[in-house]
Parts: sequence; structure tokens; C-alpha cells
Amino acid sequence: MQANQNRSQPERPRTGGAVITLSSRQKNRMAKGNGQDGLGPRVSHGLRAGEFHLMFQGVYHVGTGRLSRVETQVRWTHPEYGLLLPGVFMAQIESAQVLYELACFMVRSACRELGACVRQGLEPCRIALEVDPSVVLHERFAQDVSEIARAEGVAPNLLEIELAESEDAAQLLSIRALSGELRDAGVAMSYGNFGAGGASLTYLATLCVDTVKLAPGILAAVPHDTRACAVAAGLFTLLDSLGVRIVVSGIETAAQAEWVGRWENVFAQGLYLAKPVKGLAELLG
Repeated sequence: MQANQNRSQPERPRTGGAVITLSSRQKNRMAKGNGQDGLGPRVSHGLRAGEFHLMFQGVYHVGTGRLSRVETQVRWTHPEYGLLLPGVFMAQIESAQVLYELACFMVRSACRELGACVRQGLEPCRIALEVDPSVVLHERFAQDVSEIARAEGVAPNLLEIELAESEDAAQLLSIRALSGELRDAGVAMSYGNFGAGGASLTYLATLCVDTVKLAPGILAAVPHDTRACAVAAGLFTLLDSLGVRIVVSGIETAAQAEWVGRWENVFAQGLYLAKPVKGLAELLG
């Protein structure tokens, strides 16, 4: 699948309107409305009621337009608030068990779609799923991922578990044994949204990851700001020397895509290249 072929396929909420962004007051009301346990029980109910679904967005080699990876993004069609992005509700889930349930839902949904694509004869592509660090530390996660993948006819090496930049994520990914069972199963690991948080740059020397995804803000002023270009180029060179796959997110203009396309070893994601779609087959077909 080539980049730009999905630009005309925007996400269409079933509510008929735009994706909902809640105010802080609304978020607090949503959380408090679910009792002292916060949003966790309501999320569990929503998972059982079929209120959650995945969207898929491609990551491309800009120079060739080749699809190299697909990222999953969870959505919640809340009966009161409409279609919610993870930034609205993820931070309010305090229960590690609910975070685990949500992660397993994402793995199962992604594997089900990927398995269906394989059976249709479509060429598979690695699928990245962002989870909370507590999920990776769960004693059953590696086993559950492997069992779910096998049940859907998917090789575990087609899956990549991503942890967004944070001190906890950096520490976890710096100790290989903590993700060892996932790696032994063939699952890849990635460190996402690098450059947006407060994790120390020194962690890059110890991270046991296959991919580092840079935060959208790093390319916001590229290619018009020379200092921004110097920072991005420096990061590309540094990460390439560490032997990790480099993914940049937030490509929104042709000028940004052209600039990133100069680097043979950099892959890109963004609305200019492809919008999120609901069916994985639409990307792989």
C-alpha cells in the first residue's frame, strides 16, 4: 500500500459529529460519576459492551511510499460523550487490571484483523500497540499475547509493543529482563513519543528497543526553521548509530514529507501520508 492513498478516508464518528474533546471539568465529572474507583469500572463495562474499537494508521518509507508498519489507536464510543480519543480517558484509568484488560482487547482486536487479512492473501505488516508500562510487567502478558496471536493465526513477530516516553517506561525498557518474555516470543519493543516528556536523554544508551518514535513536535517547524532541522537531523543520526528503527510522527505537509524523505532509514506517519482507518485490510490491500 502506498502513502497518500488513504488521505480521503477520514475517521467518521458514529455520533455523526467530530471527535469529542472534553474540558477538564467534563473529564472530572466523567471520572467522579463512576465512584471512588474512578473510570476503571466504566471502561471494563464499555469493553464488555462493545463500545471500544481500533483505528489503524500506516507508517511509511517516504521515499518509496512503502508501508512498513501499522499503528493501532483505540477509540471509545461513549454513550454520553460520543467518540473519545485515548488522551481523554487513558490518564484517568487508575486500575492496573483495567489497563491490562484494555491492552488485551487491543492485542486481540489487532490480531483478529491481521489474521483475517492473512487469510485473504494480503501481505502482513508489523502492528504496533501502545500500552501502559504496568501491562508489560504483568506476569501473564507475554503468555496472553502469544496465545491470542496463535489463536488468530498470527505470528507474534508481527506484533510490536510500544511504551510512550516516561521515566517508568525508560527504566523498564532499560532492563532487558523485564521485557524478556515478550522478546523470547518474538514480539518487538518500541519507545514512543520520544522528545515530548521529561525522560533523560541518557536512557537512549541503555534502551532495549527495536524502534524509537519521535514526538510530533520535533518536526513542527521543519523544514522552515534551520535550528529545528538541525535538531531533527541530529536525532536521526544519533538513533541510526544506535541501530534502532526511526519513526517520525506528525507529518502534515508536503514540505515535511519531502525533507524527511532525504533519510533512507527514517519512516514516517502523519495525516499528510494517511489518516487513521477502521479496517486494517484497507491499509494492506
